[in-house]
Amino acid sequence: MNVSEALARATSMIGKGTKYGLGKGGTNPAAPTPADKNGYCDCSGFICWCLGLKRQTTHPAYPSGWINTSSIVADANSAVGFFSRLQTPTPGALWVYGWRQKRPGHVAIIETVSKSGCTIIHCSSGNGRRGDAIARTSAALFEKNPAAVIAWYAGFDATSTPLAHELLDEIFLEA
Repeated sequence: MNVSEALARATSMIGKGTKYGLGKGGTNPAAPTPADKNGYCDCSGFICWCLGLKRQTTHPAYPSGWINTSSIVADANSAVGFFSRLQTPTPGALWVYGWRQKRPGHVAIIETVSKSGCTIIHCSSGNGRRGDAIARTSAALFEKNPAAVIAWYAGFDATSTPLAHELLDEIFLEA
């Protein structure tokens, strides 16, 4: 799996009529969509599917057995599981914040980064009001949230690492 493949999977689901359901979807990374049999998915299920991960895991960094927003944040802050923390937005990285009191967290995959801001692709109940829970939007929700962290998926191949992108940019900018 690389960044291009993960973003292609994310983009492929925009406009497909996915419905939002908390705790739903993302259980079969080989499935043609992230949704469950009834067409429901949530943000963590969508992200797991985009990354080719099964949402349920036996990895010791996930004592609940599930990859969700709070566990992604904890993992990124400890760097012992699937994710490590980044300081700046990078295409393919996740922008995530965990549960706070009774409010669910949220996670998105960063699609583009520019001087004018970032675009993300995410599955949200708010997007569902427009008829599809999976949409491309600005990252304002995350940019304004002090609890949000940027997490990099360790399963991306070596050419997908943020450092590799920086080195490739330098090579092409010098040419």
